[in-house]
Amino acid sequence: MVPGLVHRHLVVRDGTRLGYQERPGIGFGAPVVVLANGLGGTFEAFRHVYGALPGYRVLCWDYRGLYASAPPADPQANTVTHHVEDLIEILAHEGVERAVFVGWSMGVQVVFELCRHHAARVAGIVAINGIAGRPFRTVLSSQFVERVIPTLLRMVKAQAELVGRAAGVLAGSDALIAALKRFGMVSQTIDQDAFRDLAAGFRTIDWVVYSDLLDRLNQHDAEDVLPTITAPTAIITGDKDILTPPATAERLHRAITGSRLQVIRGGTHYTPVEYPAIVCDEVHRLLARVPGWQLAPATTPRAAS
Repeated sequence: MVPGLVHRHLVVRDGTRLGYQERPGIGFGAPVVVLANGLGGTFEAFRHVYGALPGYRVLCWDYRGLYASAPPADPQANTVTHHVEDLIEILAHEGVERAVFVGWSMGVQVVFELCRHHAARVAGIVAINGIAGRPFRTVLSSQFVERVIPTLLRMVKAQAELVGRAAGVLAGSDALIAALKRFGMVSQTIDQDAFRDLAAGFRTIDWVVYSDLLDRLNQHDAEDVLPTITAPTAIITGDKDILTPPATAERLHRAITGSRLQVIRGGTHYTPVEYPAIVCDEVHRLLARVPGWQLAPATTPRAAS
């Protein structure tokens, strides 16, 4: 669990009720860090990042149809652009003009799309295990897999009730963790408690909505945005990540001027809960590069106490 987290809701422009999380900062005007989650689990994926940011105001939110957020009335209104618009409404509601954005997996695409439309709001970027777009193309670096995934998603939608029952039994279980380790989907170093908590959200998933989210994610592409990014940027990946292999991170690094690349040896797609010390160190390195995102002495936890 993440200590000090406050769970809130906001009804946005089209009537969709979104769930979001805030960890208040210390002192007036504490720097804001926004966490853009992936589709691989709840905000608990950032458990260690929260822990590394005492004193900062930290916001995260659940995408439409996932976890604490309701699905939109229009099933088509669930694209990356919609997630960006949701984020902007949450930031406006919370009085946040500018933030450092930390994206994991799908959240990286959301942050890059945010840069397309609202670059002035982006003070810095940490991109973890993500790409700029068309994720099916990168899985196992295989064109065959890219062609097969849409068929698999249609099968999941057709058997959504059965998939939901299986997820209810397996999500976050020791048997699942052992199997994922055996097949190299997660590292032996994974924080099993954190993984159990982040994976537990899959017990509540509507698999029709989830499949649509994945399909629409694959229709998104922000490659053209990368050369325009001027905010300090850190890129983190694992050398064992089969979903977004290191070559994709290297491509981001080449496209974003001045970016820093960290490839974690042994890391898979879940580096935030496998190698949290390395990930959190990179977050702090990035914050040190962003003017105004260092905590003033009077607002540090030690000083405040």
